[in-house]
Amino acid sequence: MTLKSYKIRVWRGRSVRRLTVPFRSSIGKNSLGRIVTFHLRSIKGRSRVIDYRRRLLDLPAVVLRDERATFRKVVALIQYATGVVSYILGVNGLQNLSIISSGLNCAISPGNATTLDRIPMGMHIHNIEKVPGEGGSFVRSAGTKAQILRKTIKLVICNLPSGEVRGFNRRGYATVGTVKQSTAFRHKLTKAGQSFHLGRRSIVRGVAMNPIDHPHGGGEGKTSGGRPSCSPWGILTKGYKTRSPRKLLTHVFKTRTL
Repeated sequence: MTLKSYKIRVWRGRSVRRLTVPFRSSIGKNSLGRIVTFHLRSIKGRSRVIDYRRRLLDLPAVVLRDERATFRKVVALIQYATGVVSYILGVNGLQNLSIISSGLNCAISPGNATTLDRIPMGMHIHNIEKVPGEGGSFVRSAGTKAQILRKTIKLVICNLPSGEVRGFNRRGYATVGTVKQSTAFRHKLTKAGQSFHLGRRSIVRGVAMNPIDHPHGGGEGKTSGGRPSCSPWGILTKGYKTRSPRKLLTHVFKTRTL
């Protein structure tokens, strides 16, 4: 099938509306709406539904464009030969109007998804399935990649970006290539608002507060608090023993004689 046979529709706007879902997070709050974890911010908006499974097998698709997602750096909008559109993770090397596919008969090239046993050793992959058929759950962040080290009878051993060496089922799917935006870790936040929009609320030192807000607050000029470091409720935060004295200590087992 040539590129001319594709029925490409140019989608206008920032995203395809029917491929997004409303998202409202209650991060840091419990069911009563009370803050239980500080320095987190609730986010509301619409998030794109990304296809991590890629189960339209042996069906070519064309990359329409790259988009910057709300909770991801770059996603790619693709359209299959049947007219179905979906979002996938952006892959380095994919350009607009590139042809990709998934299945057991696809070529080993960036953007194609196939089983781990078909991918040669030493290749860079991402979006790896932990359980075959449930969709990729490993190596999905911007600029990340894993490398296939060796293969056994049942497993494919991969080196993950964290340095962990982990085995995956040979029948699990993975996408060839590296996730786009490899320079994401170099991005510097130029103002507090950028961090705020990422869901991180600002952290205020206790010594900068008033006495009513924190035990370290108050005083004339810059003061060190006048007491050991503690939480807003007066609980020690450095050297405070958190183990219950009512529980059996572990050293009892070490010193017990048989």
